[in-house]
Amino acid sequence: MADIFYDIETKELLDTNAPDQDAAIRALHLSVGATWCECHAAQFFRSAAALAEHLLAHDRIIGFNIIHFDNAVLAWSPAKPVHDSFDPVTGKHIVHKRLPDAPAELKKLLDDKSFDLLADLETRLGHRVGLGALAEGTLGKQKMATGPQAVVWNHIAVTLRDRLPFALADVGDQEGAARVNELGAWFQERLEQYCLQDALLVKKLFEYGVANKRVAFFDFESERRVVKVQWR
Repeated sequence: MADIFYDIETKELLDTNAPDQDAAIRALHLSVGATWCECHAAQFFRSAAALAEHLLAHDRIIGFNIIHFDNAVLAWSPAKPVHDSFDPVTGKHIVHKRLPDAPAELKKLLDDKSFDLLADLETRLGHRVGLGALAEGTLGKQKMATGPQAVVWNHIAVTLRDRLPFALADVGDQEGAARVNELGAWFQERLEQYCLQDALLVKKLFEYGVANKRVAFFDFESERRVVKVQWR
């Protein structure tokens, strides 16, 4: 399999005042992940381990700030699935671990396959640049939402989908349970579409950079800046 583009959202916001930022990132948990590749088109994941397995099945992982952030969140996910298969010859069950137990080892596997647009641009520019600034400057497109909004949407979706329907059903309000469940599904879809839009923005930026050997962004003074790239 060839390239796969991905993005994640987390259940909590990163504490930018934490003394150890790497540890703070590792403590975050996935709320949703979105991927796009030629072989599977768009897919959504709520399991970090399942997402990591899917990513590693591809030749190259492309994203924005994935080496510092996304890959770390996935690697330090507490769940590492174990797959069982039956060997009819020996009559024994065989256990397969597709992901290493050590988070640092898993992160290295992800990083080794990753092409991070932000890391590449930071090397060229000497400073970081936001995905929204790149999308506007290069593609004339705006991000659908922000990270803080995604965190709030997830909290609302979880409350409406996983908690309130049971509370309402317990007191005999079946219609209310159905309504809040529908609203929870709406917020979940909103969250997923935002995550997918960011993954697709990365795809379009990457393809533009490959074709035009440059991308553009708006700086803090709202000036449009162009940077040459060598992506392929």
